[in-house]
Amino acid sequence: MKKLLLFASLLALLSCKSTPEGKTLNLTEEVRTDASYLIVLSMDGFRWDYPMLYDTPNLDSIAEIGVKSASLEPCFPSKTFPNHYSMATGLHPENHGIVMNSFKDPVIGRYKLSDREAVQNPDFYLGEPIWVTAEKQQMRSACYYWPGSEAPIQGYYPSIWKKYDGSVSYEARIDSVIDWLQLPEQERPHLIMWYFDEPDHVGHNYGPEHEITKQTIERLDSLVGVFCRKINSLPNKDSINLVFTSDHGMGPIDAGRAIELDQLLKEEWVERVEAGNPVVMIQPNKGFEDEVFQVLDKVEYMRVYTKETMPEAFHYTESERILDLVCVADSAWSLYWNAESYATGGTHGYDPVNRDMHAIFYATGPAFKKDMEHDSFKNIHLYSLFAKILGLDPAETDGHLKEVETMLN
Repeated sequence: MKKLLLFASLLALLSCKSTPEGKTLNLTEEVRTDASYLIVLSMDGFRWDYPMLYDTPNLDSIAEIGVKSASLEPCFPSKTFPNHYSMATGLHPENHGIVMNSFKDPVIGRYKLSDREAVQNPDFYLGEPIWVTAEKQQMRSACYYWPGSEAPIQGYYPSIWKKYDGSVSYEARIDSVIDWLQLPEQERPHLIMWYFDEPDHVGHNYGPEHEITKQTIERLDSLVGVFCRKINSLPNKDSINLVFTSDHGMGPIDAGRAIELDQLLKEEWVERVEAGNPVVMIQPNKGFEDEVFQVLDKVEYMRVYTKETMPEAFHYTESERILDLVCVADSAWSLYWNAESYATGGTHGYDPVNRDMHAIFYATGPAFKKDMEHDSFKNIHLYSLFAKILGLDPAETDGHLKEVETMLN
């Protein structure tokens, strides 16, 4: 695996400019139409226990007719883009390259979510997402805002994909997915991955246990019900598998539990910082490594790791995009670099051992058993699960089908 990823990294370094050209299956090519369908919806920041806290009758019904896991464990850091891409590739962030929502590659340059050119630059994305696996094996795929799907990774786009536009309503996204499932058979995608940006925003703004968060969760559940009813009206409903999941959970924070690291370190000690509360990566200037570490090591309510002391469970050392020091706040604490103000409400990014970081996993359809509660599992196993359902030969990953295959018929 590491040799394969090293080779992919070298290829990326040799082609540092964005290459927008990519291929999809054209209408004249022979495509696979024999497989069942897999529709995967991610609702950003949907914590594992929201269905216990709030009224979610549609997800509850799916648990009765399909599979529900106790929780879905994210990779470290439990952030949006790293984990959506882990779900798609079966790789830890150190291996697929999206190590934070914002980072700098030493050769390619800066990656951040608001930079359209960076998001569409395939050189940032290592590994093989499941839609690329499908397209390589003559199966049409579609992505509606799934992180990573806007770049021609390994030269492939999904057969259908869209540039992110948060103003498009969830109802419109539902209608698009239903329309795709009614396309002529040669044009119809068998893999669809799509995305809602809530309840992440309300979780950040108000915290996981707030009336507005409750209202958002219950609205999302009602949309799940609308979508399922529309699926059940399709003539091919009996061959459609549905997965409802998320990238991470949400933990409560307040302004009284905040650490600002730039107040503790001298400016000349630090070369570069990548910050995303509650994780801050720091690259010390040469000659000041010991001073920086010694100061950070004494800070309460956070941990500082070198690449030598990084917990093995984090899988967060094998990338040049990861800086020499990684600081992680304790649960419920915030960690900033030069903050203008301290956030209240909620955040994510903590050690995945924190149960608040865990997400949901619900699934139903012909591939899945009925009324089964599965143990918690790591999201790196999803790629193998998806490939199995679709009958695809999988790429090499960090995940294992054996961890999830008991939920399958």
